[in-house]
Amino acid sequence: MKRDWANLDSLALNMILDKLIEPIDHIWFRSVCKNWHSIANLNHHYNIQFRSNILPMLMIPSEKSSKKRSLYSVAANRVYPLELTVLNKKRCCGSSYGWLATMDANNIITWVNPFKDVAPIILPWIDIYNSYRNHEFNIHKVTLSVDPITSPNDYVVAAIYTSRGCLAFIKAGQEFWTYVQENLHFGFIDITFYKGLVYAVTRWKKIVSFELCYSSDPHDPYGRDRKIPNVVLQTNFDEVYSPLTYLVKSLEGELWMVRRFIIREDNKNEGTKSFHVFKLELDDKGEKLINLLKLESLGDNVLFVGDGDSTSMSASYFSIHLENDSIYYCDNYFDDEPQPYPNGPFDLGIYNVKHERFGFHCRYKSYFKGMPPPIWVVPPFEWD
Repeated sequence: MKRDWANLDSLALNMILDKLIEPIDHIWFRSVCKNWHSIANLNHHYNIQFRSNILPMLMIPSEKSSKKRSLYSVAANRVYPLELTVLNKKRCCGSSYGWLATMDANNIITWVNPFKDVAPIILPWIDIYNSYRNHEFNIHKVTLSVDPITSPNDYVVAAIYTSRGCLAFIKAGQEFWTYVQENLHFGFIDITFYKGLVYAVTRWKKIVSFELCYSSDPHDPYGRDRKIPNVVLQTNFDEVYSPLTYLVKSLEGELWMVRRFIIREDNKNEGTKSFHVFKLELDDKGEKLINLLKLESLGDNVLFVGDGDSTSMSASYFSIHLENDSIYYCDNYFDDEPQPYPNGPFDLGIYNVKHERFGFHCRYKSYFKGMPPPIWVVPPFEWD
């Protein structure tokens, strides 16, 4: 019997859509024919849960070309045949709202959006006065406050820069960066926007916050009038050293600190040993730490950490596809004098906080060797 696939009943088509967890599959579903496109649009219009639960995908090296990237889905456990060609063979120093950031030899940060037909954002020169030999690591981390597509005049970029791990930020339309006082505040490893403030954390658990305001002299290219941050949590050198630490917003709207411990043998990174997760209980202004609570369980949160923005997803919504109480991590570790990824990214996995055990998502592949580390991205899909 010949089936009329184009005109399947809407109930059957909606059942198919409900089985497709990745938005890319929904996009392909819509492209089949006019009827499927119409059904998909109606489904997305009423399915608010789906629109608000978009899983990060891992942007990995392409098997076909060193100048391209592919997308790996942890939910589908597959590599999608999409080839992103905008990055060449460069490390990404940021991933935010679907935008990816790279650094060039002239200390210029460029944001590109490989998922949208929009112009790149080329930021003003940043004063890298204490640089690495390999310029791709001069910006450790950069992030956006909001999506520049929806807020072209209101976004802010915050950065951790130089080998000392200093802080700077710049608003849309500014000509120069505003620098945070670096003689007392340095060594930062992650940065995020939270409730109107910028928070940054060091490897030794020091946390600072600061408001976003213009430098007193907006025409000062070197930012001599340095901004002084507020210290939320002071360094405790009795703490065990953690070379990677992340700040992530939980589903409950709390700010969490995730510390990642690395096994080192003969001064080499041998992979992740464990994670510790802490909830920061802050005062109403977000300036003082009331309590730092170590979590033995993540509740409904599943965390994604690495070079890009850290995110939290719902374990209950993705119960079939994600492991409860877990952290999905990718390789963003580098030494004090980093070399350009000689062995390629290998430290990829899943860590269960409650049971202190490891699992796998995207396994290391031979063509990863010599390539920049993977990075989590959240492709910006539109349903109208």
